[in-house]
Amino acid sequence: MSIRDALCRPFKMLIVSLAVLATLIAVHQQPEAYAASHAQIVLLGTGSPPADPDRSGPATAIVVNDTPYLVDFGAGVVRRAKAAVLDRGIKALEPTNLRVVFVTHLHSYYTDGYPDLIFIPWVLGRRVPLEVYGPRGIKAMTEHLMEAYSADIEARTNNPYATQRDFPDGHKVNAHEINAGVVYKDENVTVTAFPTKHAMESYGYRFDTPDRSIVISGDTNPTQATIDACHGCDVLIHEVQTLESLAKRPDFQAFATHYHTTTRQLAELATKAKPRLLIIYHASIALRPAVNPQASSPEELLNEVAAHFSGHVVIGRDLDVY
Repeated sequence: MSIRDALCRPFKMLIVSLAVLATLIAVHQQPEAYAASHAQIVLLGTGSPPADPDRSGPATAIVVNDTPYLVDFGAGVVRRAKAAVLDRGIKALEPTNLRVVFVTHLHSYYTDGYPDLIFIPWVLGRRVPLEVYGPRGIKAMTEHLMEAYSADIEARTNNPYATQRDFPDGHKVNAHEINAGVVYKDENVTVTAFPTKHAMESYGYRFDTPDRSIVISGDTNPTQATIDACHGCDVLIHEVQTLESLAKRPDFQAFATHYHTTTRQLAELATKAKPRLLIIYHASIALRPAVNPQASSPEELLNEVAAHFSGHVVIGRDLDVY
């Protein structure tokens, strides 16, 4: 070792130590950084139909000024919301605060958390009706769920010892069937629905908040409407199917060609839409290969997208906050 190297070595070690310290401080400060943001994205569930214990059903929360707005309610939505409170410090996602929801489409794995979202927050103390916005059919789904759980509703509202009889409106739902255009507006957000292309009537949503524009796709084939809705938005949250996974599923390829988006197509769409951040969710991946041998790894997914898209892209995982 030269004298110069010997003299420089302590300084190099100091620089490395400072870098590590800065990283630790940044990680430690993450909850405070989240709290300082006016608009937060909380991925409550990023999964797909396979029973993946690491990825709950599709559900995304947009939190603005401590007010939560949900998009979709896949399996596990209420428990994931509580996990966000405990593990990520997002106090706005206490289950009793879940009051406004937007549904992209009515496939079962996007909606099978609906009774959970209706009844558990009521049992825990929600006092106002749930407001739900979605495509045609959401009213009928709501009415049938109310009928299916009528015995539970009657028992809780008529039993003199049940606390729910003191706030009987907490289990009610106002279901709004929407068309494309502005579907909701308050002091925190303007929510605009745009048509997407799936196997049934479906919509994506754009949230305009005081400091961010956020677009979420739901299940869809690539569409110009999605590109137009983003148009340089701050965040685009989009589904995807990897080419590797599709190659293992010949029985699913025709359906995917018509109603889903491949990694190559997503890269092309994002290049045109120009989001500042692309978050991939509801992807054909598994964190543990044994969960679904036909799925890709997160690394393969990222490689396929990054091969054709040079922008900032991340793979969303349950309870990620952006």
